[in-house]
Amino acid sequence: MLSLNIQPVEKQTQREDGSLEVVGIWRTIQGEGPFAGTPAVFIRLAGCNLQCPLCDTNYTTGREFQTPLEVLHQVSLAKGPRRIRLLVLTGGEPFRQGLGPFFQETAAQGYCIQVETNGTLFDEEAILPLEDISIVCSPKTPRINEELLPYINAYKYVLSADAVDCNDGLPTSALGMTAPPARPHLWFQGDVFVQPLDEQDPDKNKRHLKAALDSCMRFGYRLSLQQHKLLGLE
Repeated sequence: MLSLNIQPVEKQTQREDGSLEVVGIWRTIQGEGPFAGTPAVFIRLAGCNLQCPLCDTNYTTGREFQTPLEVLHQVSLAKGPRRIRLLVLTGGEPFRQGLGPFFQETAAQGYCIQVETNGTLFDEEAILPLEDISIVCSPKTPRINEELLPYINAYKYVLSADAVDCNDGLPTSALGMTAPPARPHLWFQGDVFVQPLDEQDPDKNKRHLKAALDSCMRFGYRLSLQQHKLLGLE
């Protein structure tokens, strides 16, 4: 059984020097969503404005304050001589921290940015100046920040076999949250990904995978299989 997430809720913040609280930076393969299979450098930012009961990610301990240039130095060390352009910001919730100064530096160095967000927060300074950015929203609550909606490129849902809405094949709850997560907005034309819940139990995972497959086949969603786990990568 998965243990309950007890990491505290943290408010949105922005620092004058643009520094970020970083938990980890590493090179891997993006295993989920629209860039699945693409070599990338992941940047895990600390803190989240939600506390999803079944979240199994450590986004709290081991955090360090780093300026945008210090983060990019760590990115350079992580990717080494390899021609990796994709940077994936994850968390926690990346938009909890002010990303504008960091994104200005990444744009100057030619990186492509993917932000993995729960969709509840918006950072105008971060989003508006950037052209090469992809917002992947994985809703956990019934509402998405309205200012964020026009910038969402893809939706991603974690599906449990015991929590599937028969009307649209999407979750009736996400990571143990009590209310159904928000659905893609009406005018959305991008991809919707469905990903089976990983309970680290082979029998339970088979059920979740079947539910995700059935949902994709019936409603036309795209299956996301966490390729990095299948490859033994973080």
